[in-house]
Amino acid sequence: MFNPREGQQDIIRYHAGMLGITAVPGSGKTHTLSYLAAKLIADDRIQEDQEILIVTLVNSAVNNFASRISEFLKSFGLVPGIGYRVRTLHGLAYDIVREQPQLAGMDNQFSIADERTSNDIISIASINWIRTYPEAILELSADNVDPDRQKNNWANLVQSIANNSINFCKDMLISPDDLLQQTQLMKDPLFAMVQKIYTDYERALYDRGSVDFSDLIRLAFTILKNNPGYLSILQDRWPYILEDEAQDSSKIQEELLTLLSSRSNNWVRVGDPNQAIFETFTTADPRLLRQFVSRSDVAGVDLPRSGRSTRSIISLANHLINWTRQEHPEKELRYALDIPLIKPTAANDPQPNPMDAPEMVHIYNQELTPEKEIEVVATSACKWLQENPDKTLAILIPRNARGAEMVEALSKRHVSVFELLSTSRTTRETASVLAEIFTFFAKPLIRRHLTNAFASVAMEISDVEQTTKMIEAIVRKLKTIKNPEILFSLPNGLEEFASQNQINGQEKTLLSDVFSKLQYWQSALLLPIDECTITIGSDLFRDAADLALTHKIALILQKAKEYYPDWTIENFAEELHAIASNRYKLHGFSDDNFGFDPDQHKGKAVVSTMHKAKGLEWDRVYLMSVNNYNFPSLAENDEYVSEKWFVKDRRNLEAEVVQKIRTIQPDGQIVKNDLIRKASHQARVEFCAERLRLLYVGITRARQELIITWNNGKRNNCVEALPLKALREFLETKRAE
Repeated sequence: MFNPREGQQDIIRYHAGMLGITAVPGSGKTHTLSYLAAKLIADDRIQEDQEILIVTLVNSAVNNFASRISEFLKSFGLVPGIGYRVRTLHGLAYDIVREQPQLAGMDNQFSIADERTSNDIISIASINWIRTYPEAILELSADNVDPDRQKNNWANLVQSIANNSINFCKDMLISPDDLLQQTQLMKDPLFAMVQKIYTDYERALYDRGSVDFSDLIRLAFTILKNNPGYLSILQDRWPYILEDEAQDSSKIQEELLTLLSSRSNNWVRVGDPNQAIFETFTTADPRLLRQFVSRSDVAGVDLPRSGRSTRSIISLANHLINWTRQEHPEKELRYALDIPLIKPTAANDPQPNPMDAPEMVHIYNQELTPEKEIEVVATSACKWLQENPDKTLAILIPRNARGAEMVEALSKRHVSVFELLSTSRTTRETASVLAEIFTFFAKPLIRRHLTNAFASVAMEISDVEQTTKMIEAIVRKLKTIKNPEILFSLPNGLEEFASQNQINGQEKTLLSDVFSKLQYWQSALLLPIDECTITIGSDLFRDAADLALTHKIALILQKAKEYYPDWTIENFAEELHAIASNRYKLHGFSDDNFGFDPDQHKGKAVVSTMHKAKGLEWDRVYLMSVNNYNFPSLAENDEYVSEKWFVKDRRNLEAEVVQKIRTIQPDGQIVKNDLIRKASHQARVEFCAERLRLLYVGITRARQELIITWNNGKRNNCVEALPLKALREFLETKRAE
């Protein structure tokens, strides 16, 4: 049974009106909101044909809410599954549009383009624009940079600009035609680029009878705004709306839920502005929740008490808030974190804080190279898990690629790993092997391609002892070949090579087996790309997971071929390398749609991005790479991921375009140039603010033990992040007292 503490009691007494709740990490907001939903049902606050609508951020939270509400209803002696509906915002929008597609001008058979499809369409449009307007790329390129040699970099940047700009436009209910009028006034090639790609993108979706995820929210809002009769039906169906993670609410989400709740005014919003970490290039803004809570017609409740962490960890998180608000050297960033501070639970609380252990909070006061940081953390985690097999551990990193390196280091130490990254290690390894094979077939005369393909295939097919050393020995000899083509072109080329290099026994058998497969697969290149991939995978892999991934990859490559008819085997190899390097996720092989419970992974190392760790907690947490690149603070020596080295003056082109879209006036007034010049700086401010909140989220994932490290970057030019330095000095001062 639920035993509510201070603050929670005020919430579960709610029965009507608008309520804004600010909840610190670990305050039990999900549990409280679930109990409130069940209690409203038990108290007969809704009629038989009505539902309480719970809106949350991600699919895993949907499952979490549904199961908790179900358990509470059972405890009240009620049948679970009746009287409530839990949806993500996109799920809610889909329900609305699917129920009345004709009100949005949609066919009943409309489909939803997934993220991959949307990216592919925008990628084609981006490449076409670059080919059509090379002079624009030349004008935007930095001095002494040859744009032709940076084609891939520019293609990725243009696609990213278009993606973010289109999503932002849809949040602002701005159509391609709205942009066209502004484009004609501005005479700005970058703005014109977005308008052109946006137009092409919408046309491609229309031709497929599809909408994207951003369209769902826009269409749902349009339906409700323009059809008061249907809006009235939904208002009656959902007399109560409970909104979770409201700190990540966007402008259009707030307006959509405002419409649905406008008759009853029964709207409960709960969130933590200090955990708003998904705001970049969107209209999401933690200030929306702050403004809601401060309204005179909204009752406000704080949930400041948390039993998740030790008092030392709570003290560190609170110091980050206080330092940011009062001492941050850049006053523009003092708004990034807000009160309330976290309070420990009372002595008789049902969720008491773990026993305090100040020595278990440690900030590594030493400059490490990226490689050394991986080694230090992996070694420490391995030792701790051996000593604490019944506890949970997480290693949190800012970027997916860094996570993949950590997984590799842990695996070498035989540590059991669970990944919360874009792709799993199995996915990366499968894609990597196929990528090396395709790269070799694309350019077989390059020795590096030959040796990489040989090593990848040999590792998969070899069962002999000391496989790695044997493969390394053969690779060293393959690297001496001046003309790799002799291995294939001469009748006895492979035999002569083996004889000249004294390759005998098991080494010769392995060499022969690999080259036999490569020659066999070469004939498969005549097949369609999906059949070719499946042919290679079926012959190469034995594990069921690898075979399933091969089929998934084959479908992706076939889809790419439909979009890019002129793609060669080299292009497909690049696509596989992108999957292998964690640059994007492989849909269908992700845990995003399922609930994740850290307590089910005791004795394992969970490797996750800090973003994906939100809402989770572990006994011991490592925060890695907390340097001034991943966590900048507007200092002179800071660098920013959105400011590309190949762009003139390192301008933030994405920020500039979004700022132009943001300031579009209804009368078509031209955007003032000074606003655009400030766009890159404002983007820095917003990114730094978000990173302060991300550091706060990382710290508050830890229950008992916390270790934070930083590295000096790939070019040895990074330093300890400014907020991390403040936290370290705070700990040193406390321990000296």
